[in-house]
Amino acid sequence: MKNREIYEINKLILFGIFILTNIFTLHLFKKVDLKNIYINGADFISVNDIAANTSLQLPKRLIFIKTKLIEKELAQNISFKQITITRQIFPFGLVINVQARKPLASAEKEESGIKIKGFVDKDGVFIEEKYLPERENLIFPIKIFGWRHDYKELISLIMKSYEETDDLEVINISSEGFITLKEKFLQKIFLGFKTQDIEDKLDLLFDIKEEFKKQKISKKIKSLDLTDLTNPKIKVFIP
Repeated sequence: MKNREIYEINKLILFGIFILTNIFTLHLFKKVDLKNIYINGADFISVNDIAANTSLQLPKRLIFIKTKLIEKELAQNISFKQITITRQIFPFGLVINVQARKPLASAEKEESGIKIKGFVDKDGVFIEEKYLPERENLIFPIKIFGWRHDYKELISLIMKSYEETDDLEVINISSEGFITLKEKFLQKIFLGFKTQDIEDKLDLLFDIKEEFKKQKISKKIKSLDLTDLTNPKIKVFIP
């Protein structure tokens, strides 16, 4: 009798596993549509934005959706700081968890001759204006003109070097790649083109500022030219 009960229990367990496996398999091959996409962490992003900024074409069977590729595309096109996408059986669909970036400066970039407004975070990553909620209420002391992808690390380095002061007002990168800063104390600073010695130039910049403040020099500075690191040039206003 006892063996019979064990047999029946095992049969029920196997039947349950069989049913669950079939349900799982059926859901994996079920097609995902826009209504089956769930976004967490960014209320300002819609499922249409997800579709427009990825290679995802819906409807598509859940098992064939390339989650890692979509993560990479969204990180690049919408500039999320962090993103994870998982396939989900119950409830059925794709779950997209995102962490938005925190902007520190307003910015402009140019693509195909068209100026695009946006913002930049501490890592120098550009965030398009349309992907930032409540942007009307945001005021930033730093403006960046001529943002370029290959300059984002340099922009980040400049902003981080000014973390302990509010002197920095503008970072300008010309179409040729020439970098100019505008700040409250030294006015205009010419850093020149993107080179390996930018960090050394920033160190020298702050050394010069510190020395001027220590010496209490009354002359107002017009510009500091650090294009040639071995030959810095300072211009002052002449009354």
